[in-house]
Amino acid sequence: MTLSAPFLISARLLPAVSIGKGEEQITVSLSPSGFILDGPFGEHRVTDLTLRGNPSMESAFETLLSFMSAAAESFRYKGMDGENADLFPAPVTEAIAQVSSELECVWFEIHSAIESEESLVTE
Repeated sequence: MTLSAPFLISARLLPAVSIGKGEEQITVSLSPSGFILDGPFGEHRVTDLTLRGNPSMESAFETLLSFMSAAAESFRYKGMDGENADLFPAPVTEAIAQVSSELECVWFEIHSAIESEESLVTE
């Protein structure tokens, strides 16, 4: 498997994207059982996201990153009372909100590649 930016191989030896830098950095890895988020909150496993059909790796990441972005935006405006802030546990949502600008850039990179039918992952 060959990965192109923004994809990388995480410390877990899984396909991943990294969002933010330093102590605020969040790494999102895709494992056979779902996504794993590693960040200042520790580890959070996302196992309840159902992806219909057989989506590409790019589409799977685009989907999760869009949920993360919705949680961050909601948190920025209304804290944990926001409509989508509870998509993730509070510490995860707060950490996502801290890197929301970088998150949106990574999402846009993946979304643009999908729209232009550019493959960022080759087998």
